[in-house]
Amino acid sequence: MENRFDLYELPAGHEERFQAKLAAVRPWYKRPAFRVTALAAAAAAAILCFVLIPAGNRHFLGAHTPEAVYCAYLDQVGHYYEQLARTGATEADEWAESLSALTEETIPLYDQLPDDMPAREKVKVLKQYYGELLDGAERLRNDWNI
Repeated sequence: MENRFDLYELPAGHEERFQAKLAAVRPWYKRPAFRVTALAAAAAAAILCFVLIPAGNRHFLGAHTPEAVYCAYLDQVGHYYEQLARTGATEADEWAESLSALTEETIPLYDQLPDDMPAREKVKVLKQYYGELLDGAERLRNDWNI
């Protein structure tokens, strides 16, 4: 069944009037201007967070205890070794040696920290130390294209 909109041309200015009425009843959070503003604000917040989070801490975003930081570090190192095992490249042996020299510890720093040191201070020290090691491992991986 056809109606007038299908048979005849729309009167001049009809679309503009319709859009104005639609904007008047559209909720404020669904208006295009709000969406663009919200998207820009979210992007700015993401950039701000990235800039304000020290480089080493990005590896340990969910870790708030010394144990969690050390476990996150071990997980990351394990992930690098898994990537290495999947490649099977001839350079993998050299990269494995470099990774092992960088990450293996006779006595982990986690065990060397004094017992009377506050947990917050331990977390800070461990994040900085292990974050730098993981950054180095990441640079190695990028250099070897693994």
